[in-house]
Parts: sequence; C-alpha cells; structure tokens
Amino acid sequence: MSSPMKFHADPNLILREIAGEALLIPVGETALRIHGMISLTESGLMLWKQLQTPCTEDDLIRCILHEYDTDSKTAAADVRTFIDKMNTLGILLQDENEETE
Repeated sequence: MSSPMKFHADPNLILREIAGEALLIPVGETALRIHGMISLTESGLMLWKQLQTPCTEDDLIRCILHEYDTDSKTAAADVRTFIDKMNTLGILLQDENEETE
C-alpha cells in the first residue's frame, strides 16, 4: 500500500460551508501565499475533515472506502490525487518525526 507518512491539514485554513459549498479560507502566513478561497468537493471535504488530525494515506483510503461504493484501486488513486493537489498548494503538512511500527 502507501507509505506510513502521516499528513495533516494546514491550520492556517478555515473551513466554511456557505450555501452548500465547502470553502477553505487562508489566514495568517498561508494567506500571503494563497490569494482567494479553495473549493472542496464532497469527498475532498470529508478528507479535509479527517486531516484535522494526523493520518496516513491508508487512513484516508479506508475513509473513502467506508463512505463511498468504490474499489480500493479507485479510492487509492483518488486519495493520491487529493494529496498531490493539496501538496501543490502547500496546504498539506507532513509529520516529520513519525515512527513506523
């Protein structure tokens, strides 16, 4: 499966649900890098909420599999795409000192 690296959401983004749309609003130092809001899909919102506490890619995949009627290959690809997009924006933090079991 994926690596045991844990990820968590940048705390300098405030989640607001406005008129049925989930938006991430940058504050603090993050607002200096990101101008505007980030819109999340339904599954992106679910993953972002999971990322409020550190979790692995496998944790996120299990979350998708639990919530949606999909196969593990599709769930893994969707989670990888989400992580890649969040990393590109610089809003997904990695826990550096995680010990592997």
